[in-house]
Amino acid sequence: MPRGVVLLGSLLVLVVAGIVAGVGLVGPAERDPPPELVVAGGDPERGKEVIRRSGCTACHVIPGIAGADGLVGPPLDHFARRAYVGGVLPNRPQNLVAWLLDPPAIDEKTAMPAPGISEAEARDVAAYLYRLH
Repeated sequence: MPRGVVLLGSLLVLVVAGIVAGVGLVGPAERDPPPELVVAGGDPERGKEVIRRSGCTACHVIPGIAGADGLVGPPLDHFARRAYVGGVLPNRPQNLVAWLLDPPAIDEKTAMPAPGISEAEARDVAAYLYRLH
């Protein structure tokens, strides 16, 4: 077999293995969050709808959300790996939910407005964001 065919075949095997292993070779992976980042009562599929409906897409790049290409706020890829929420709170579910409900109440200098969502909706959004590894 020609050497180029063997190399191409080997590369294909590595790419497929990487996809199966979930190492993100094809973009940000959506997986179940680590146990410490599970949001009680949150539904990531409902979270996607809340994100679309509440204007998050205007300011943030959010993987898996069509049209979420805003450049005002930070991109939200790999959210589950971040150390802080809004740059001020440790990244834990209760802190993220509080931030999503009313960011200015936590940091008066933030540019992020209160999105006008309920606590249940904030839990759904948090559940979605924690799937972004």
